[in-house]
Amino acid sequence: MAAVLASIAIPLIQEFKKADGYAVAVWVKIATLILMLPFAVMVGLPPDIKFYAVVGLTALLWSISDVIYFRAVSTVGAGVVSRILPSAVVISFPLWFIFAPELLDKYLASPWQSAAVVVIICMSAYLATTMRKCPITWQGMRLIWFVVFAAVVGPIIDKLSLGYAPAKQAPIAYMVIQSSFMLVFWAIFSVVRKPISRQVFLSRSSWQCGLSIGVVATLVLYLKTEALRLCEHPSLLSVILFTDALWIILFYKAIGRKDDSNIWAGLGIVACAAALVLVKSF
Repeated sequence: MAAVLASIAIPLIQEFKKADGYAVAVWVKIATLILMLPFAVMVGLPPDIKFYAVVGLTALLWSISDVIYFRAVSTVGAGVVSRILPSAVVISFPLWFIFAPELLDKYLASPWQSAAVVVIICMSAYLATTMRKCPITWQGMRLIWFVVFAAVVGPIIDKLSLGYAPAKQAPIAYMVIQSSFMLVFWAIFSVVRKPISRQVFLSRSSWQCGLSIGVVATLVLYLKTEALRLCEHPSLLSVILFTDALWIILFYKAIGRKDDSNIWAGLGIVACAAALVLVKSF
């Protein structure tokens, strides 16, 4: 639960600060690199070159996704974004069968499980169509479609990259190498396109917001790792993490923040994602 409560701070900080999304994304990775580099020195880095190749690919994906994410949060709010992102789980579930066809045979061998999966996916599709009727939610969907895409294919690539590193080194090395690649990509892009001025990047709102989110993001990863080690079933952690959308709604109500988006359709998508995690786990 601590991981969930900490994770909602990531979009909420950006929503209220409304700092430049590009600058925030860069400062977040600077914070992650600074915090994790000492641990990487302690445990060492993987020798397999394939690890760096695959992590570099994910870094390119996330370097685009993170900028879009932080810009979208400042535009439509943390609540809308948090209710759309779980749809990635619903999409990635059938997609994974391409990489693991033997898993599809396993599901087909269990009729009730297969039927439940089909019902959940159909329900998700229906809720997605109702979300399109809400101008605010539809605006959010158009803004973060690439973020959803990254959330669908990114974990698949991440899973491949972690297989090329020893278990002790993998998590820390992944964060350090990925952050380094992303900062290099952004540096090249900044030289070529100059997306923001030096004044914007070095402004107090940019570095304060970015570094704050970077510290929180690193804490969230630690808490998630620790929770995964302690919980009886990993699927339970995934379901609990999906409740971030609900906690953001409660936070909005506590501070009197108005949300005119289609809340119930968004929560329905979250519920479908959580249900899918539970069904596929049993």
